[in-house]
Amino acid sequence: MNPPTTSTGPVRPLPCPPDAPKLAFHRGRQFPQAIAWFGARSFWGHLWHLAASVIATEDIDSRDWMRADDPDDLTRDMACELGGDENAPTLTDALDEDLFIDFIADTGDCSSVSKAVARMLFAEYDVPDPEEGDPDRRIVLPRGQILIFGGDTAYPVASELEIHNRVIVPFNQVLKKLPYGKSRVLLGIPGNHDWYAGLDGFGRMFRRRRGEVNRASRVLSEEKIDRFGQIGHFIQWVEAFRVGRFVGKRSVLPLEGYTPVQSASYWALHLAPGLDIWGPDRQLRAVDFRQQTYFADASGERRPGLMVILADPAYAFLEPSHAGQEILKALNISLEGDKLLILTGDTHHYCREDIGGGMHVTAGGGGAFLHPARIERRGRKPPDVEFPGPLASLALALQIPLQIAHGRTGFLVHVAVGLLYAPIFTLEIMRGTESLFAAAMTALISAVILFFIGGFRSERAVRIGALAAWHGLIFGFLPFIIHRLGIVLLPKIGLAPMGAPGLAITFALADYAGTINFGWFLTALTIFGLEHHQAFGALGHPGYKHFVRLRVRRDGSRVDGWVLGKVDPLGKKDQVVLVDRFTWRNPGHEGRAPEP
Repeated sequence: MNPPTTSTGPVRPLPCPPDAPKLAFHRGRQFPQAIAWFGARSFWGHLWHLAASVIATEDIDSRDWMRADDPDDLTRDMACELGGDENAPTLTDALDEDLFIDFIADTGDCSSVSKAVARMLFAEYDVPDPEEGDPDRRIVLPRGQILIFGGDTAYPVASELEIHNRVIVPFNQVLKKLPYGKSRVLLGIPGNHDWYAGLDGFGRMFRRRRGEVNRASRVLSEEKIDRFGQIGHFIQWVEAFRVGRFVGKRSVLPLEGYTPVQSASYWALHLAPGLDIWGPDRQLRAVDFRQQTYFADASGERRPGLMVILADPAYAFLEPSHAGQEILKALNISLEGDKLLILTGDTHHYCREDIGGGMHVTAGGGGAFLHPARIERRGRKPPDVEFPGPLASLALALQIPLQIAHGRTGFLVHVAVGLLYAPIFTLEIMRGTESLFAAAMTALISAVILFFIGGFRSERAVRIGALAAWHGLIFGFLPFIIHRLGIVLLPKIGLAPMGAPGLAITFALADYAGTINFGWFLTALTIFGLEHHQAFGALGHPGYKHFVRLRVRRDGSRVDGWVLGKVDPLGKKDQVVLVDRFTWRNPGHEGRAPEP
């Protein structure tokens, strides 16, 4: 257990546990629960994704109306909100002290997990702060003056309703029990799930308030979780559309004690002497030309050291990631060449890599389902730190087939497999004319579907195709194998194999076995390093949550980071652990000695 502290004192985290299998975890039971990504409710997110993608393709860009804050103006506004000298050139100059920043990404899934994450995020910590010649030195980390959300604020669509239910309510339930303290500011960049709602919810949470927030709006934003849900909201919308009215929304989504300061979905500001921070937004496609001009102007004639917040990682699962690399290319910066410090989410685990003098920190453990560490890594340089590791990830991956078959992820897979097998049962087995041709056609159809699911455009298409062919073959022959077994076994329990009860049992068993086969296909993709998202999306795992607390040195010489997390955030006996501690030295520092 953690060393005892007072109720208001700092928490002393335990060391991070070694990479080892852990199978027992606690799941949230309060509404809204974690998204079942193969369930009917997830279709809401897929439909919004489709609509948002069509809008992006047609070049209807919500960033067109934005007027991004000049970095000097944003720095001044933040200094004013934090009680510093608004005439100072940087935030640390304005505050005349080190600056603390909290970074969290991929929040707003299970409301119970969100509340547990909020308890971690808003606590103070007693942690090691080793300096040269003093390995026993410790520091109390206060809550950050700045809270940065790194994208994907809520799931499956970051609408006003989902952000309210899955972020604002659970976070404010924790914040209201804390002393208000000094003023703090809120920043965010949007991820793809924010864009599925056209930044509507994102803007209500992160956009600078114009004038005073009236009491009615604030009360509406702070009320309890809205149980009507997105489907109920859609029904309201249809009815309102029919009679020519509007569905009311919360005008703001306030986070208690934090002031939003940005006017656009992207921003830049001056953190410390020789150190800037950028937060670009690529929408669903790319960084637009306005941002390219904006960030080019922000860099000035002499480019300072840079910390960059990305909603898409430049490296994911120990290899370059196209989306993140395209962002860096559009901004004319390089992780290696500019020795950047990159903080990112989107991949829902922790991974720190030192790449060519730059530091890439993936910290997507703010509440969404877990992504694994890369399991197959032959010939790849291992990361400096990861949470969880490959052994724990492998143990979890092996649970996926049964979790899918038992409905943990929803029942759309069962429906799809049932539809796939319906022709075989109606045209072959029930008529007693089962044939090799029917099995082969089912195998072919299955293989093509699996190939598309696994990633037919991937550079690993040949290996994915081979795996899809194998599991397609299993799909094709499963119904006939199970039917043959039924002919032998069903009479032993008094049922006729071709009677209605016997056929129903055979069909149900074939459907169950088919979902397990599908689960093994997704698991194999993950274990062999071919695709890392879908299998663990189906698993919907609640573990290994974390956030990053940064200390920006007053003179801008370096940034120190502590990563705090929990293996099982809903476990009553689970304690906060120190996942990682790192220091990034600023190449843009002017050479002054760091302050003590």
